[in-house]
Amino acid sequence: MRRMVRAQRLAGRYFGGLVVLASLLISGCGGGSSGGADVPPREWAQVSSVSSSSTVAGISGTAWISDSYYASHCVGFSCLTDDTRTDDYPGVDVTYINQTTGASGNATSYYGPGTDWTHKWFAGVPVVPGTNNIVISAYDPGGKGTTITVQVVAPQPLTVQSTAPASAATGVLLNASISARFSDEINPSTTYYIAVNGPGGAVAGTKSVSGSTVTFTPDANLAYNTTYTVTIPTTLRAVSGSSLISEYTWSFTTMDFPLFRVVSTSPAAGATGVSRYTSVSADFNATLDYSTFGPASFYLNNASGERWGYYYSVFGSGGSVTDSVPLQANTTYTATLTTAIRDNAGNSMPFDYVWSFKTGE
Repeated sequence: MRRMVRAQRLAGRYFGGLVVLASLLISGCGGGSSGGADVPPREWAQVSSVSSSSTVAGISGTAWISDSYYASHCVGFSCLTDDTRTDDYPGVDVTYINQTTGASGNATSYYGPGTDWTHKWFAGVPVVPGTNNIVISAYDPGGKGTTITVQVVAPQPLTVQSTAPASAATGVLLNASISARFSDEINPSTTYYIAVNGPGGAVAGTKSVSGSTVTFTPDANLAYNTTYTVTIPTTLRAVSGSSLISEYTWSFTTMDFPLFRVVSTSPAAGATGVSRYTSVSADFNATLDYSTFGPASFYLNNASGERWGYYYSVFGSGGSVTDSVPLQANTTYTATLTTAIRDNAGNSMPFDYVWSFKTGE
């Protein structure tokens, strides 16, 4: 199949080259016009789309190789073996320069599918907020080509108005969500990440967007007395297209160990393949007040909100719940231990302790 496609392409080049040669014999070496000059807009460059953030403008378009350049590299049967124009080099160099900032570079250029004479190009041009005059140039190796100017008005930069937790905050609860409020409405379809890192590396979690606020919710509770660093990248976009000028980073430190806290759970947070006939339990660092441990303070829900658990028991510093009905198969359950639970000294947890696990078959 690949040989057939190659043969078709080569045949197209051959017969196309004959047409070009015939054109050149009739009209001269200029590429087909009566005056000997190449005929725009079939050749050189055209802009098809422009978009911009506060830092980068994305400009794309098409470019054409000149008839005269192609003919000089493809004469007669040599057209069948002409590899001058490749995906790496289609025969026209497309470059840019931002006259406002002086930034310059080469566009990415490649052949579009099914085309022998045109190719597509894309340039990510560094810009500054406000008006940017960008010159796109397309020239073949013989020096034939043209330049076009594109005016890009980049939006004003996105700024962070506030964060939660605040920068340098201490005593942050382990179940706190992490958010940042911006100066403009955020585009929820933007592809970006929010990196939350602690001593153990990246924190797993999910991001969400509501108006001008972006929120990161960790999959599990953070660690005690630990400093975390949050990074928001420049790939974040507002609905207007504005972006951060540079990455935004801040840090906070979680609370120290409280007097009364959860030490471990069973199943563990994030466990999978859990037996449907298991009991669910938690161990604390102090003896429980059994009167505070029950359906109102310890419960399990599946994704539909259905609760599971009927029989509660307390044994020293641990408590568990089970049921005569087994857990559902292949189901994620969320367990919640509330601040209503206390130890025998009357101490309660500073926040609800929540974790999830998934059952097996």
